[in-house]
Amino acid sequence: MQNDSFGFLKYKDSIKFYGGEVLPAPDYQKAESWIDKYIHQDGFVYPSMSWVVNERTGEKISKTERPALLYKLPASHELRLSTPGTTEELRKGSGAFIIHLLAYLFETRLQFHDWWFDGRIPIQSREFNFISFPKNKREVIEDFLSHSYKVWQTWPPEDQELITNLLYMHSRVPAYEWDWEQFTIEYMVFDGCFRLAANLSLICDDCGYSYRIKKLCDRFGIPLDNALAKKISKTLRNDLFHETLWDKLQPCTAVSEEALAQVGNLRRLNQRLFPAIFGYETPNIKTPWWSLSKFPFEKPK
Repeated sequence: MQNDSFGFLKYKDSIKFYGGEVLPAPDYQKAESWIDKYIHQDGFVYPSMSWVVNERTGEKISKTERPALLYKLPASHELRLSTPGTTEELRKGSGAFIIHLLAYLFETRLQFHDWWFDGRIPIQSREFNFISFPKNKREVIEDFLSHSYKVWQTWPPEDQELITNLLYMHSRVPAYEWDWEQFTIEYMVFDGCFRLAANLSLICDDCGYSYRIKKLCDRFGIPLDNALAKKISKTLRNDLFHETLWDKLQPCTAVSEEALAQVGNLRRLNQRLFPAIFGYETPNIKTPWWSLSKFPFEKPK
């Protein structure tokens, strides 16, 4: 049994799944109190201020204060996995997969206790709050983790690494504060999901970028809005990636409500693709990703 710890996950219950379990740390309450003290009213934790200190005197050097590039959050949970290997191997493999899969479910960012974060971290963000659960939340989480971990273990190492990276980048999106930045990273995640599905022979890689959304939606039974799919892939993506235009304008300027809406639409589409690729047939997959309504993430019928 391999043990490690990570944070910060705002969840007080234990989670048991095939091959392992997640337990609240003994000092979970202390860690949660720290988070509650520093969380912004928008639901994010932001980097603390940092400065350079004179090595000889220990005094702060003037004009060196700035928001920290890297910082840590308190560990909140212990991770136990029945897998062989070193701590380093765990953190590059199954351990990383599990914590980033949890980050996806809880719409936050997670990291091992002695690793670093950059940018803002969504703890209770309303802006990115798209996933909801029925009353049996823990049962659904444990079922999804068990199913996904079993499937992940059957994949080639390169595909195991790919899905872990996709989950990690998906969880990073809220760290970016401009709409065009969020769209860029989410499209990278979508493109990676397409590549993963092709690697696993779930689809044939025989279409251009303009048809990839349709291809994946058709394959997994995800509802499709052709006009929105073309807006995302043929217009917004193409102009941004090839002409540095965001909705026909310079990035970091005000754009149309229609363009802004596609950032959330693409994120919600990606959120449906993850369980679909794992073959976890939650009814959530069959719901429209362009809707602002919350559809519960439930166990397969």
